[in-house]
Amino acid sequence: MVIDDVLAADDCVGVITREVRVRLVNISSSGCLIESSTRLETGTAGDLRIRVGDDFYADNVRISRVQQVQGAGSTWHVGAEFLWTTQPGTRSLRRVVSRLRQALTQPAVDVEFSSRPM
Repeated sequence: MVIDDVLAADDCVGVITREVRVRLVNISSSGCLIESSTRLETGTAGDLRIRVGDDFYADNVRISRVQQVQGAGSTWHVGAEFLWTTQPGTRSLRRVVSRLRQALTQPAVDVEFSSRPM
């Protein structure tokens, strides 16, 4: 299918995404807790990407819980569950949970959440 066919179709679907910088608070084999200054909606799905040193890891997640942190202004704790949309690859967050737990104590962890509506 070429782009002209896609653009001429009556049922074209678009996806709106946004990137949100978050802090990884905790991680397990089923999901993680992240902290954000942006409120994310429960049910939102997206890609969670983490850089530890020179290595990048990613997984698809769905926001399962959102709670404002008391006394911290506009800071939100966000529970994200890993989705089984694909088989976990070598760069899957699920495959490196123990390494990421150790990395959480170091300042060299960059985390980014890119959301898309479901």
